[in-house]
Amino acid sequence: MRRGFSLVEILVALVIMVMVSSGVMLVFQYQNKNMLTQREIAEMNLMAKGISEEMSRTLRMAGGVLPPGVGGLEVHASGPERVTVVLNRRGGVDTTRADSRFYAGTLIWSGNSYKNALLLPVRHVKGVFTDSGYVVTTVRVPPLSYPAGTFPAPVKDTMIVLPVMQLLENASFPGMGTGAMVVVDGSWFAERWPWLHAVATSANTFVYALDSVEYWHVADTVFRKINRNDSAAYAVGIDSMRLRYMHPGGAWSDSLLATDPANQVQKVQARVVVRTRHKDRSLETSNPSTRGYHFQTIETEVALRNASTLVNK
Repeated sequence: MRRGFSLVEILVALVIMVMVSSGVMLVFQYQNKNMLTQREIAEMNLMAKGISEEMSRTLRMAGGVLPPGVGGLEVHASGPERVTVVLNRRGGVDTTRADSRFYAGTLIWSGNSYKNALLLPVRHVKGVFTDSGYVVTTVRVPPLSYPAGTFPAPVKDTMIVLPVMQLLENASFPGMGTGAMVVVDGSWFAERWPWLHAVATSANTFVYALDSVEYWHVADTVFRKINRNDSAAYAVGIDSMRLRYMHPGGAWSDSLLATDPANQVQKVQARVVVRTRHKDRSLETSNPSTRGYHFQTIETEVALRNASTLVNK
């Protein structure tokens, strides 16, 4: 009567078990690698779609909800691919509820210190303006030869872009009542007319929010900078980015054309090539031209809504 397995039988069983286990492990490794690759490809596709839609939306809105002649594109023809879009991102616009006040020099008010402040009493600030953005409004200014200190001085309406210093939802100031207030930097005025109330904005004057959005490509990353905020990485795994601009005459170029009408743009073509973050060694071996990466290319053509009123440079 046999009481167990022989040594040979045990060894054969172990060999079979090792072979089966190795096969199972190889299948698991293949499936795990394939799952990781598919995950990276899905992330790559989402990244490509996200940056394409974001840039297209921003470019299309260039100059939107702004007076004619305000807003446009700044095209950087040399260095890394880069473009700056000037627009009103949220469609913010309001009117002044009283005349403004201009203080050349330092103004101490409500515990805060402002230099060359222009106080714009508006009806709303929340959801209309951003504290890192800009405003566009019409300001009455004197001629450069106007005698210093003369009041009232403003005689000429000038539309100008001014950086926002602070937004106040409920502020009280003599002569302007109580309500929302936009404090803007009037240093440009102070350099020319450095005295109290040298410039002014009348009541019921439109005040537009203005934003600057800049995109540029370095290495495998697209960076974005909104207004005066710090720049930040917006999209990673970007193998290349190319922007081309169509002149009203129909010609496409990597920069603005001097052909009449000079610097005008009808459409923008954005081509973004996105790759997976990590190399696929088997792909690199079988197809060296890929460098081991999977790629997705998205090319969009954006017609600018306000092409005829943009100021591009």
